[in-house]
Amino acid sequence: MPNQNLLDSLDSLRDYYTRQQKAAATLQSTLKAAADMQSRTQKILSDYSQFAAAADVTSAQALFERLRLKEETVDPLAPELRREIKALSVLTTALKQAAAALRAQPIDVVGLDKALTHLQSADYDDVLSLGAELGAELKAASATLSDEFGMKLRDALADIGVAIGGRPPTFQIGRYELDTNFAKRNLVIRYGKDIVTPKVKLTVEETIKAYQSAEKRVSGRAVDGRKWIARFNEAYHNARRRQGGVELRVNIVECYREMWLLSQGRTFNVEPSKNTASDYSRAQFLYDLVEFTYVQRLDHDGYFSRAHVATRSQDNPTRNMWVVEGDGPYDGRSIADIEFVKD
Repeated sequence: MPNQNLLDSLDSLRDYYTRQQKAAATLQSTLKAAADMQSRTQKILSDYSQFAAAADVTSAQALFERLRLKEETVDPLAPELRREIKALSVLTTALKQAAAALRAQPIDVVGLDKALTHLQSADYDDVLSLGAELGAELKAASATLSDEFGMKLRDALADIGVAIGGRPPTFQIGRYELDTNFAKRNLVIRYGKDIVTPKVKLTVEETIKAYQSAEKRVSGRAVDGRKWIARFNEAYHNARRRQGGVELRVNIVECYREMWLLSQGRTFNVEPSKNTASDYSRAQFLYDLVEFTYVQRLDHDGYFSRAHVATRSQDNPTRNMWVVEGDGPYDGRSIADIEFVKD
């Protein structure tokens, strides 16, 4: 059932601010009309004074000149009135949208989210006081939809032999995390903590299609392990030279940058651009790193790659990478540095 008390508050506020908006608009138009009337009256008085008329309008002309209605009253008020009318228009629309979203069955989480975004930025205390309650309604409605979506997705994946874990709004399929957002009607797919697909339409069909595509791009590639470890060793030494060539340990992000450059084709090297670049994502690099240095334990001329866990000072994505070492997206560790050593 709809939250009737909340709906009554929204309707009451909308009625109040609608009347305020109308009052401001009426004042705006009235002041403009008054200024226009003054200007027209002055012109009429001027035209009349050119004739040998019976009435002396000199004092009336002087009075209207002294008024300066437009300069001293209308023009100073006009900008503030325009801002107020615009803000009240946005506010009353958001209040109407929020009430409509709450009355919908089920609650329209997309509409409620949009309305809440506008209401939370409104500079009105009585409106802001409803933010927490509206947010709670949005969270509860999103959770209900997420539960329903999760059950449908679990059944559909079971039909193709894929298991899903986690709890709404975040699900896990193998090493992939699916982060759903029903207010935005989309989800994000991550390999570990790295985004593979940034925006997927929130339907079971699109989600499965996007997951299968992500799996193919990350773990479904045909990669020669021996060539990869040789390239990784080259990238390591390139990065090491860039940092002075003294320390054996090299930052993993710097190694990835060098790997990305080494993975580019001749066209990119001749004319570097977005159009000539070959894709080699962080997720792909991290999958290969685990496969060839942890699982297969490949060496390069007797040297093996050794990883070092990130310290607190290195805890940001420009200095470390989350390496998925187990079966789930959270089964791993943050790596900061790499070195090649004799086993």
